[in-house]
Formats: sequence, structure tokens, C-alpha cells
Amino acid sequence: MLSRALARLWAGVRTVTPTGRAVLLLGILAYAASTLWGLVELRLVGVTCVGILLAALPWLLLPMHVDADLRLRPPRTTAGEAVEVALTATNRGSLPLWQPLVRVPVGDRTTWVRMPSLGRGARERATVTVDGLVRGVLPVGPATAVRADPLGLLHRPVRWGDARELFVRPVMVLVPSLGSGQARDLEGTPSDRVSMSDLAFHALREYVPGDDLRHVHWRSSARAGELLVRQYHDTRRNHATVVVDADPASYPTPEGFELAASVAASLLVCAAREEYDVSLACGSVQSTALPAPTVLDATCRIAPEPDAGPWAEQVLSALRLAPETSVLLLVTGGATDPEALARTTATLPADVRVVVLRAAPGEAAGLVRLHGHDTVTVGRLGELPGLMAAAS
Repeated sequence: MLSRALARLWAGVRTVTPTGRAVLLLGILAYAASTLWGLVELRLVGVTCVGILLAALPWLLLPMHVDADLRLRPPRTTAGEAVEVALTATNRGSLPLWQPLVRVPVGDRTTWVRMPSLGRGARERATVTVDGLVRGVLPVGPATAVRADPLGLLHRPVRWGDARELFVRPVMVLVPSLGSGQARDLEGTPSDRVSMSDLAFHALREYVPGDDLRHVHWRSSARAGELLVRQYHDTRRNHATVVVDADPASYPTPEGFELAASVAASLLVCAAREEYDVSLACGSVQSTALPAPTVLDATCRIAPEPDAGPWAEQVLSALRLAPETSVLLLVTGGATDPEALARTTATLPADVRVVVLRAAPGEAAGLVRLHGHDTVTVGRLGELPGLMAAAS
């Protein structure tokens, strides 16, 4: 109860603007001085100040019933680009509203919209353009109208509508291909694993109790005098998994992680265009078995996480997330220990193609082959297409 009372008291104090507080203080001091010295003029000043404040109250107490809707165009954009925020308001109240001033927060920025006057039942629309956006999922709204008297002594915020989410994706470049040596086949490409139920025939073997009788090859069994069953190569759809190192120690500067996010997003778009299934893992952000645009939206949420754990554990967690991975793209920072990278890649399955990408702003572009895997150094995002084309 005490906390509620204090909250109401604080809300009442915030209703008075700095100008209103100055008028109130002037009124109190003038009235006190008139009582002390018996000056009627000062008493008149005090009464006038209080009267002005009381006259401002009806402006706050008048009812305001507005239906408002926020729209983002486009709802998804790229870092550094602009977005248009459109606010549509319908006056459902019995009194007209004269050019309401509306505050619309966009992330940690605040924009102000001056709406046209709203008569009874009128609908009006106002837009504002916000540019220079940074990567992330930015809350837009809720819109808040400011009720105030003409002299600006009192004001009260009134919430209009609900907030929206704006997805600001990383800057991306067009990567023509993930590299050579990858066959695209919607029915799956053969692997070295053996399966009892798939598409690519491998060999015959002796029947073992428990085998499915549908896989018995009766003609060969008749010739051999014993039951023989078919074995198959395990096949899979091409699946690209992008793992972004979430350890802050891997990135000497914030720009390093932003470059890593841009590299990851560019690779995801390339993989989706080549008809790969795609997955993304970065610390607590893990996305798989979803449409490519949804996985791409996850790049808006990734960020360095102090408790992300060792790089090797992050990679193994990603493989558990997407065990069908055929192409593993490991994106890390320029400060990652090369020996740690070597130890991580040495334990990965032999039938998974691995490419390590170091996001190191300012370093020279490079491509080396270590322990059977390509290691790419990306100093600028524009270098990524050429480097991936050179990867084997």
C-alpha cells in the first residue's frame, strides 16, 4: 500500500512541468512574504499563481479516447538504412483534439510527431522517418500523447496503442556461392554413413533378427540359400549451419562482432539461395528448422555473451542443434587463438565440410588451409565473396 501511495505521489509530482513548479514556488513565496510583511500586492501575486495552476487542471482531466495504430515501412531493414514510422489515430472521444503532440520511441531514440487536429470521429495519419539505425531488434512505441495546458504548466502522458518490433539486420553482401565441391540435390547427397532405410543403395548383408523384412532381397537370398537384406547410404539434404563465436574475448572491438554478424548473415542468405536448409547458433540464440527469413531475423538478436563458454563447446552445441549439418561455417573474431581453432576443427565429423572465418577489421584478407579445413580472414565485408569463391 505504501509503495502504491508513493507511486501515485510521484506521478502527481511529474505532472507539474518545470515551468509549473516555478509558478507554484513563486506563489508560495509571494504569499508567505505578504503574510510576513503585510503586503497585499504579494498576496495577489500568490493567489494569481495558484489560480493559474488550478485553471490548467481541466486540460488534463478532459477525457481522451483515441484508437492508434503504428505501422513500420518496411518492418525489416538493414543497419544504416531508414524506416518510415506511420501513426494513424482515430478520435473516439466526444471532444476534438487540437494538434496533439505524440512521442514515439524507436529503440533508445525518441521522435516527436505533431498530429493534425482530430475532430470527433476523425482519423488522421502522420509519418516520421528514422535513419541511421543500428543492428538489433528495436522496440518502436508505444506512442504517447502529451496532454498539456496552453501555458505548459501541467502535462500528462497518455498511451496510444501498442509497441512494435523493428528488425534491423546486419549489413550484407552478395556471396555468389559457398565454395566449390558442394552438390545441390533436393533429394539428398550420399554420405559415408550406412543406413537401413534411405535412397542410395549400398550393399547386401546377412539378415539379423529384428531387421525389417521389407528390405530382404529375395532373389539374392534364394541364390545364396540365406536371407540377405539391403543396406543403403545415408543421404541428407544439404544443410548449412553458421556458428558465430559469442565469446566477447574473441573480438577486440565492437566493430569486430558487427563484422562477424554481417559475415554470418551474408552466408545464410547465400545458403538459402542455393537451396540449403539453414541453421544459426550464437550463444543463447539458436535457430533451426525454420524458414530462412526467420533464421536471418535471428542475426538481429545475436550479441557477445560473457558466459558463452569455450569455442569448442559452442560448436558442439550447434552440431547437436542441427545434427544433419553438411556444411559448417564457423565465424569468430580476430583475437581467437589459432590453436583453439585447430583443436576444435580436428574433432569434427569427417563428412562435414568446415570453413572457419575470422572477422578481423583492418587485417589483410587471407585464405589458408589448416588441418584439412579452410581458414578465411575477412578484414572488410566486401572481401567475403571473393574469399568464399576461392575456398575449396
